[in-house]
Amino acid sequence: MRIFRTLLAAFALAFAALPSWAAITPQQAITLKATCTADPTCLGLMQAADDVGMAAWFNTVDAAYIVWRNDVTTAEARKVMVWTEIDVLTAGKARIWEWMREGGVLDARDTNIRQGLSDAFSTATATRTALTNLAKRGATRAEKALATGAGTSGSPSIMTFVGSITFADASLIRVS
Repeated sequence: MRIFRTLLAAFALAFAALPSWAAITPQQAITLKATCTADPTCLGLMQAADDVGMAAWFNTVDAAYIVWRNDVTTAEARKVMVWTEIDVLTAGKARIWEWMREGGVLDARDTNIRQGLSDAFSTATATRTALTNLAKRGATRAEKALATGAGTSGSPSIMTFVGSITFADASLIRVS
């Protein structure tokens, strides 16, 4: 009976890891493998079959490579608002801002969302500057490898992959 429970637990753990394999596509795994082989540290981890180490390497943030965030909450936005600037918005601009916040989360990767911020707040406002800065962050090595764009503060990249690489993802990358 004990062997049966052990096997059942092993099966459950194996199947629990399967969804994490779906986090990256086979094409993304190939791109990430090329990124890994170009770096001596990651290459050493790959050659040692250290999937946990590879995952940690890919999940390290490169603060110099800037991307648009996909997860700016309205609660975060409220914290950087200059309320006197909100008070003087025209009805149309206030409505734009209100509609943008309805979903609870702003995906700054979306060009239309960024245009909405520009349309609602003029260049000279502290609110627009604060919201634009809030919508940016440094990318992980994996996000950077799979992003498109310049990756600068003035021209952040667009992420096509958002999140962390798991050890199961690293294994898939290694064998790709």
